[in-house]
Amino acid sequence: MFGKMMNTKLGYVHFWMTFVCGYGVFFPMHFVGLAGAPRRYYDYSNFEFLQVALDLNPLISVFAIVGAIAQILFLYNFFYSIFRGQAAVQNPWKSNTLEWTTPVEHIHGNWEGDLPVVHRWPYDYSNPQHENDFVPQTVPLGPDEKDH
Repeated sequence: MFGKMMNTKLGYVHFWMTFVCGYGVFFPMHFVGLAGAPRRYYDYSNFEFLQVALDLNPLISVFAIVGAIAQILFLYNFFYSIFRGQAAVQNPWKSNTLEWTTPVEHIHGNWEGDLPVVHRWPYDYSNPQHENDFVPQTVPLGPDEKDH
């Protein structure tokens, strides 16, 4: 969108923190529910049958706070990358689909000049008839290839 790439290492840290914290929040909630805790009660200490679930609430809160901090890490990565990020290349993930043929620069419309012609299906990966692992949709079919 801005012609810049986000920091990959920060992206991995953000992903794994969010993944672990998401499970750390919601997995213990299943045990709280199995203990019979009604939803939207802010205090379980008045109920004898919910004493087993009291220790899980602080753990859930810690995971939720760490997960929120992970989202701040994402926002930092996003805004830092807008201004100081590495310039994006045309097709950084070597994808076959047509949207990766659009120019990185902002122009009116999607493509400069004529619209590209689609010759093959969008998931032509690891085609043994081609040297590269990916074959974009705009590459014409060879003489011994057939459309899927």
